[in-house]
Amino acid sequence: MFILYNGLSMKKYFISIDEGTTSTRSVIFNDDGKIVGIESERINLYYPGNGLVEFNPLEIYNAVLRTLKKSMENAGIDSSQICSIGITNQRESIIIWNKRTGIPVYNGISWQDKRKMDIPDFNNYKKLIRRRTGLVANPYFSAMKIKWVLNNVKDALGTVKNGDLLAGTMDSWILWKLTNGAVHATDHTNASRTMLFNISKLSWDDDLLEIFKIPRDILPEVHSSTHNFGYAKINGNSIPVMAMAGDQSASMVGQNALSNGNVKNTYGTGSFIMANTGKRILNAHGLISTVAYSLNDGCAYYALEGSIFNSGSAFEWALKALNGKNTWYNLDNKNDVYFVPAFSGLGSPYWNDGARGMFIGITRDTGNKELISAVIKSIAFQVEDVIRIIRKKLDIIDLRCDGGSSRNDELMRFQARLSGINVLRSENPENTAAGIFYLNAVSSGIMKIDDIKHLWKFDRIFKPDLNPDSYINDYLIWRRAVRRSLNWIR
Repeated sequence: MFILYNGLSMKKYFISIDEGTTSTRSVIFNDDGKIVGIESERINLYYPGNGLVEFNPLEIYNAVLRTLKKSMENAGIDSSQICSIGITNQRESIIIWNKRTGIPVYNGISWQDKRKMDIPDFNNYKKLIRRRTGLVANPYFSAMKIKWVLNNVKDALGTVKNGDLLAGTMDSWILWKLTNGAVHATDHTNASRTMLFNISKLSWDDDLLEIFKIPRDILPEVHSSTHNFGYAKINGNSIPVMAMAGDQSASMVGQNALSNGNVKNTYGTGSFIMANTGKRILNAHGLISTVAYSLNDGCAYYALEGSIFNSGSAFEWALKALNGKNTWYNLDNKNDVYFVPAFSGLGSPYWNDGARGMFIGITRDTGNKELISAVIKSIAFQVEDVIRIIRKKLDIIDLRCDGGSSRNDELMRFQARLSGINVLRSENPENTAAGIFYLNAVSSGIMKIDDIKHLWKFDRIFKPDLNPDSYINDYLIWRRAVRRSLNWIR
């Protein structure tokens, strides 16, 4: 049991709100770091046009309330026993709302959404964006989405003129609602994904706000990931929100990837590989520099990241489109079919919005089994793209993995053999929720950041092959397929 400080000894439970791409989760931890209650709901996504992905922010907030209530019931506790709350969330997705009514002026726009805005002389600003934000200029990040709403939604135009408009990422929306509109804030990790945030100065960048014509006063205040963000009102009790971080940052903390050179990957809807670079901001072609997490002592820690748009989502698509079985396939079998999962373009390291998905190498002998195997292997190939670039900058000790697809032994074994590295799979399937719990506990004063190394456990190590040539050759052929998919849409 941790030693509790700050007069909190009678309150021994902590809530992690994990708002992801496909589900809303509330997870309750006790002061030993054990999960004692959990509840989850699926998220509805809407596809109003080609490349457009939206969600209903009120649906999501109501799901947060329901999962909070049910998770406490499952744990056999009430809100008076909660010490504090941590919020972790899908990054880049945005919500814009009227602060007088609390009603969004438009649907939330997902990180998966690829709508664009024409900005005069935008190509001239790409180097500035890279230098200030660590990001590549791409509609994946929040600025383009905010700009689109401001320019295209009638209610937004009138509301911003009246000073009644607020904009933010998912964490800031949930926080604002939980505090009954008292607090509009975010943390460094989420702000660093907007394409409006200077990651060196840790502040909104006036030049970028001017380029995108986004008023500074609609954006949230920015704090460290460990900070008292305000008090959530739950069942008549005021509970402090003591930590917020983007989901991949929470995953990084949850996997104890806290030392320079530690690398983690989440095999989720997409794949997100983050390499800890400590207090240094490193640049690598094809990858982005981002805030990994920050502590309330004012220190920010950085990461190189490879953002892959379609990973687990590609497998789900294949099962549905090809009437496949929800099982995994032997990836060592000879298969000359290759798949590029560019449903909405390609992220790291290509950043090619015009790429489109493709199978190549199909013959009369090709069946669903071969096609689905090709889709699964593409998940590992995309990760290898990123690993190869990180290796040019850092010595990688191992690859720490979580996410739904990481539960498959065959994929993890293939990844280890392809990348020539030990792959450590996290024991805890709720690793993202655990990561925000750790930050919450650090912020609440009941543990120190160094305590995390004793809490993270892996359930299995997948070791590389002594003869990786066939895996590497497979990957190099796949790279040829990728080149053919680029700029399909011009």
